[in-house]
Amino acid sequence: MAGNSKKKNNLKLSSSDIQDSKKPSMKTASDVISRLLWDESLPHEKFVVGYLDRFDGIVEKSFDSLDWRDPAIVDNHTLALPKHRIQYFKYITRKVWDKRTRLDIVFGSTGYPLSIHDFISRVDSNILDFKDEVVFPEIAEYSKAVSSLHKSDSSEDIASEDECDSTDRPNFFIAARIEAEETVSNLKEVSDYIKARDEFLGECCIPPEMLHMTFNILKLDSASDVCNAVEALKSVADRNLSPVTLNLEGLDTFKHRVLFARLEENDKLMELRNKLVEELVSRNVVITDRFSFVPHVTIAKLSRPVSRLRHSKYIDQYLYLKFEDNVFGTQIVKNLYLCEMGAARREDGFYKCAFEISLA
Repeated sequence: MAGNSKKKNNLKLSSSDIQDSKKPSMKTASDVISRLLWDESLPHEKFVVGYLDRFDGIVEKSFDSLDWRDPAIVDNHTLALPKHRIQYFKYITRKVWDKRTRLDIVFGSTGYPLSIHDFISRVDSNILDFKDEVVFPEIAEYSKAVSSLHKSDSSEDIASEDECDSTDRPNFFIAARIEAEETVSNLKEVSDYIKARDEFLGECCIPPEMLHMTFNILKLDSASDVCNAVEALKSVADRNLSPVTLNLEGLDTFKHRVLFARLEENDKLMELRNKLVEELVSRNVVITDRFSFVPHVTIAKLSRPVSRLRHSKYIDQYLYLKFEDNVFGTQIVKNLYLCEMGAARREDGFYKCAFEISLA
């Protein structure tokens, strides 16, 4: 009898374990729609819906462009969307609800640590930090995205490099190379996929030997300025800071024209970035992105000539959607490079460098 009692207790424990291991119930697409329609604290005009089209695959539309009445009662000229086809919702470019990955930032039903309002504030602050237009092309595109949120697309007035006055443009940047074999291979898989499906975009993909993360963008007008930047790098290296690991996870875009792998912000990364700024400023080195830092690794960057050839100003989402939530790997920051902007390359294919230093 005692043995039977023990077995029953074990069965009960096993059933409890199974119950505890069940995933939390996730709010539905209909719940998200209802909240965006009725919650005035959420700017529904900045939300995007990704849905499955029977012919075109995943299609994105602005939330306000869709008719949220029952599809059975609207006419044939109205774009109403069956709820079961909805795959995700985005706030500007960042997903806030995703059926496939069980992401729910709108309600937090699956345990996301930030509220939707905190998440929106973080996205807005990252975008609005980009105030300088004379920076790397991807940053210029990102800042343009902010000013056009409530306007029609005015991308034609983004000047190409040869149309800009280059006298005030930055000419150097401090970077960490992405060299970890598995990480580079995973990023290369994305660019290879793009190249195989769009021959023109192939030349816009960043070669594996040039993959990097930018810490600072500089304007160095003289040999003395370069020496000051070098001294700043040496001083940072002498501090023996904790090793920095870059975690690359997921894809995002700057206004659908620059495709990049997101980098997770962490305390050690931010400490290194802040020490670099501190040392550069103390030596009067001009930093053009001092207050603007969104860590990322660019994978493809659409140029104006290629846009003309393709008759499109955007990198089509179907070219990277299958990789959008991938974990690409890690990279330990072992060295810092003071790189020259321009077409010059080293023998190993990386940017020409005025200086490099080990952090070991």
